[in-house]
Amino acid sequence: MIKAVIIDDERNSRDIISLMLEKYCPNVQIAATASDCAGGIETIRRHEPQLVFLDLEMPDGTGFDVLLGTQEIPPFEAVFVTAFEKKFLHTIRFSEVEIILKPIDRESLMAAVEKIASRIEAQASTYRYKVLLDNFNNGHNINMDLVIPAGGNEEHIISLNTIAFLEAGTEKCVFHLNDEQQLDAERSFRYYTDLFSTLRFFQINNHQMVQLSQISQVDAEHNRVSLKNGVKLEVAERRKKDLVSHWKQYK
Repeated sequence: MIKAVIIDDERNSRDIISLMLEKYCPNVQIAATASDCAGGIETIRRHEPQLVFLDLEMPDGTGFDVLLGTQEIPPFEAVFVTAFEKKFLHTIRFSEVEIILKPIDRESLMAAVEKIASRIEAQASTYRYKVLLDNFNNGHNINMDLVIPAGGNEEHIISLNTIAFLEAGTEKCVFHLNDEQQLDAERSFRYYTDLFSTLRFFQINNHQMVQLSQISQVDAEHNRVSLKNGVKLEVAERRKKDLVSHWKQYK
């Protein structure tokens, strides 16, 4: 049985999560609930749960404040519950911490609990929460760290600025780093192109995306781009003009 705590400023939300867990996730037992960050921190310290359902934004702070305020106790897994994903999209998605959007649906809840249960059973590392808090403190910049799920409960952790390019693999995404190391991710290429779309990355064709700061030359005549590590990649004709325009900002 997984001991859990719910921290959410909306009573209706706390009740819905409790009822859905009771009905669909019988392996989770709610030990207590709290309605704000301060109460949540105290509740976690008192009960030392294995899992915390954590509202992202509350009147007296954020779910990040709750994590910061409980670092001295035994580590726990967290599932963020929020109606506003985009505000902290990169901070959360980059760390591979679970998130459920309101209104909560059964499938999302069950999937999150199943993944958390697997991590708890395997005694998987909770280092992703340090990545989460570090990225939150660093803000929206290229120095953020990225947690890459590599199968099972294995993970790679890299700095975003070490990525040369990424490309689609068979049901996965392959990261090519500046030092020519390759890392396979469980997630799809499409997942990362969406995630990186507002950063200094550019999709040059249907299956590859490059970090603009890693480009050394754009050969517009031959639809080719050269990276600083010596790799040459093809550029789709329809993307060439936009690539040149974006790249000029990082030369």
